[in-house]
Amino acid sequence: MLSNVPNDVSSMVRPVFPVLSDTVLGGIISDMNRRGYGVATGCIDPEDLALLRGFIERKVADAGGEYVVFSGRDDTRGTFMETLANAPAFQATCRKLYEAGTGRVAPESTFYQVLRCLSGRSGARHAFLFHYDSFVLTALMPVIMPTEGQKGDLIMLPGMRRIRKTYIGNLIDKVFLDNRITQAIIKKLIFSGKMNYTKVSMVPGNIYFFWGYRIIHANEPCDYDKIRATALFHYGNPHAGSWLRRIMRRTASA
Repeated sequence: MLSNVPNDVSSMVRPVFPVLSDTVLGGIISDMNRRGYGVATGCIDPEDLALLRGFIERKVADAGGEYVVFSGRDDTRGTFMETLANAPAFQATCRKLYEAGTGRVAPESTFYQVLRCLSGRSGARHAFLFHYDSFVLTALMPVIMPTEGQKGDLIMLPGMRRIRKTYIGNLIDKVFLDNRITQAIIKKLIFSGKMNYTKVSMVPGNIYFFWGYRIIHANEPCDYDKIRATALFHYGNPHAGSWLRRIMRRTASA
């Protein structure tokens, strides 16, 4: 969002991402700790979103109107995702949020990027998959969000785990959560109204920050004939140096 910039020069100086004041950052951190997420409102220009939206619509059409996902930087190179990831103000915001939330010096690492495009019947299979992220901070940029019917709202469960000291501790948490029994119990408790949760109806143009590593989250389904697309920027893997993690990743890719 541009403010205090004359219209005749705004097109020349329009920032990819604005510099957020300490007051704004403090409010985002407070909201993340209090309700699970914080928002940088109106921080992405509609023209930038439109270009990324066009990219997504072409890729979904190529897939026959079904689910598409891009993981890593290569498949979205040349899009606004790459531009935002390289924007100094966005990088600085994520470093400051990480340091304020963890009390640790921000790592010299790049973002792990994911572009998720839910559509068709295959998209519905990616709803209500409750999980922890592998990275401390998640910045979620909605690109295309349905406004009617099932909209694919973000769901967060109350309470946050600590950052585990070891990768094994993190792995135990994930094994306990990422199984059919636990997933079924969570869904049943939510549908019965016996479990409190936070629902976030996201608006394109905003970026939503939350402690992805620490909080259980998922998305609701969206209607088959619509697209729900979100760009995710993950930052700060606390177990990046784990030897066990490296071995498991090599084994999985073998």
